[in-house]
Amino acid sequence: MNNRIIAALACLQFLAVPASAQSAKPAGWKTSFGAEERLRVERRGNFDFNDAINDDSGVSFQRFKLSAKAELPGKLELFAEGMDLRDAHEDLAKTAQKDKADLHQAYAAVKGKPLGLPLELKVGRQELKYGAGRLIWAATWGNRINHFDAAVLKYKSGGLSADAFYGARVTYNEYGWNEPNRHDMLAGAYVTYRKNKEAPLVEGYFLSNYDGSNMSTLNRRTVGVHGQYTLPGAVVCDLELPYQFGKSSGKSVYASAFHLDLSREFKRAWSPKVTASYNYASGDKKPTDSVNNVFIPLYQSAHDPYGVMDLFRWQNMKESALELSAKPAKALKLTAGLNYFWLAQARDSWYDSSGKKLRTNAAGTAGTYVGREVSLLAKWEMCANAALDAGYARFFTGSYVKNTGKHDDADWAFVQLGVKI
Repeated sequence: MNNRIIAALACLQFLAVPASAQSAKPAGWKTSFGAEERLRVERRGNFDFNDAINDDSGVSFQRFKLSAKAELPGKLELFAEGMDLRDAHEDLAKTAQKDKADLHQAYAAVKGKPLGLPLELKVGRQELKYGAGRLIWAATWGNRINHFDAAVLKYKSGGLSADAFYGARVTYNEYGWNEPNRHDMLAGAYVTYRKNKEAPLVEGYFLSNYDGSNMSTLNRRTVGVHGQYTLPGAVVCDLELPYQFGKSSGKSVYASAFHLDLSREFKRAWSPKVTASYNYASGDKKPTDSVNNVFIPLYQSAHDPYGVMDLFRWQNMKESALELSAKPAKALKLTAGLNYFWLAQARDSWYDSSGKKLRTNAAGTAGTYVGREVSLLAKWEMCANAALDAGYARFFTGSYVKNTGKHDDADWAFVQLGVKI
């Protein structure tokens, strides 16, 4: 048996020990186990925007998760989770989404009021999720999920929650143990206040992403605010304003971003919801100077919310989008989307959701309109533990793509099954 599988099972067995000890001591340990299987098949057509090359093909992603938790309610929690990631594809570039059985999370959390304060300390390998996921998130669309070897200290009282954290992002290694990357460190604080679920939401944060081996190579700081407020007419307004400064590859960093969406859900048949949104992220005004104006979305969700084909991210972009969702049945949700995309700076590159450069026009003469995406998604909650998703999207290329090379339209479709126990 694979040595890493043995090690993962040993870790899970360790967490199960308190369960067997319950009969020997009165302490109220509680244990639980979980498993999750996710399989998705995609059909990608013409993602190089060149019909002359036959690259229309399929790709599949499979992820299996196994977890165990031992908890002394209100005092201590021990958690471990292993993942096994597989993919298969034909006539497509390697997806970098594989990882043989490995440890995804393993942490201990001390809860309660250890110092007479409402504090929680979580130490170990863990996922970090903050805000709306535009900067720090453990996105589950791809096989690989962001995780950190980190320590998180949380204060929570009433509607106030404040986190301070420090850690290293874990790098995936398909053929070896996943190890923390000391060249990719994250430290910061995230504060949230919301009196109740109907009250306005206010969040503020300071994030420092730096190279743990050489501060002069990377030291990008992000400060920002995020808020949500219900306007007259039951219109929900969501606003986020981050700003970045520091150093990156010897250049001074000055970058910014902006998000705004307005949504309204109607309490009638099918529960229709309409959302209009606008996103902006700065690009480099002059790539050859000593200043870097490119906004980097740090550890954002790698799928959505900038179109479902993952051709864009919060980096040198402008986006206007309209989304309509409805529930024709209690367990079925349909979502239609229309997204328009431009570059913020014509001389900077067009980046996909992973940060890869898709096109660059250094002269800045190709314009900025990249194109539009239309999509239709369906989600069926088959039962409490299983869901089936499917969708189709098409990207219509704009003048920027036409002026920088091949410019044929692209298609994408998928079917996904997820099961949890």
